[in-house]
Amino acid sequence: MSDAANVAELEAGVKNLEVEVAEKDAAIEKLSGGEAPAAPEMPGTPPEEAKELLVYDDDVALGKDAPSLAPLKFFNGPAFDIKEKVTVVTFSCNLNKSDFVTLSVLSDVYQEFKDQANFVSISRDHEEADVEKWLKKYNGTFMAEQKGPNGEAGITSRCDFQMAYDPEHKVNAEFKTALGKSVVGVGMVVIIDKAGKIAWYETFVRGANPAGQFKYQLWATINEQPLVKNGPAPEIEEEEVEGDTGDIPDDVDFLAGGGGNY
Repeated sequence: MSDAANVAELEAGVKNLEVEVAEKDAAIEKLSGGEAPAAPEMPGTPPEEAKELLVYDDDVALGKDAPSLAPLKFFNGPAFDIKEKVTVVTFSCNLNKSDFVTLSVLSDVYQEFKDQANFVSISRDHEEADVEKWLKKYNGTFMAEQKGPNGEAGITSRCDFQMAYDPEHKVNAEFKTALGKSVVGVGMVVIIDKAGKIAWYETFVRGANPAGQFKYQLWATINEQPLVKNGPAPEIEEEEVEGDTGDIPDDVDFLAGGGGNY
């Protein structure tokens, strides 16, 4: 065989090896969930009006076991449970149209992190058919009467990730226990790490993220980096309340602006 033929054969062998290595690298990246997005900008000091929504380092929920998602009935995508990936859980309801924008905002975050995290919106509706109704009637629908997170007129409501029905609200009740709250409703977003522990939670209000820490905390949880710390909770001076306030149902969401936990 001539020298030229030997060189050509070697070059062909090198090219084949490069292709094989590239294919293996692609397969490894696919199995590992793809390349994670770059770190978001470190959150600054939250505004004064957001401080009542901050999650502090001594919050009883942080580090607790998160509820299993097994009882849920998933729509528009395959079922999954915690510990498969980092998991983001939020809540929605047909009656609370003013917070549909939160699902749209979270859909943008989902598109950025969908290879590294699972997202699900758990319906607070009482009927399974209501979940199907939302997907058919509102998903992808422009709603001129609603406002975006920055006050802009009109939103396109969308939920790019899975929605799920919660029979008898069992999973919601377990989240109440885990988070130590009487209300876990629309606007609440919970981050669960790969070990199935509650890593973080944050409150959205009509799509706005007042504390401004959610996206960074999600990135940090995925990449096993330190989360932003807010220090210990400040002491709250108790005020005496005159008169009988009556019994308040445990499903009232005061941020939602609607009746009940809607």
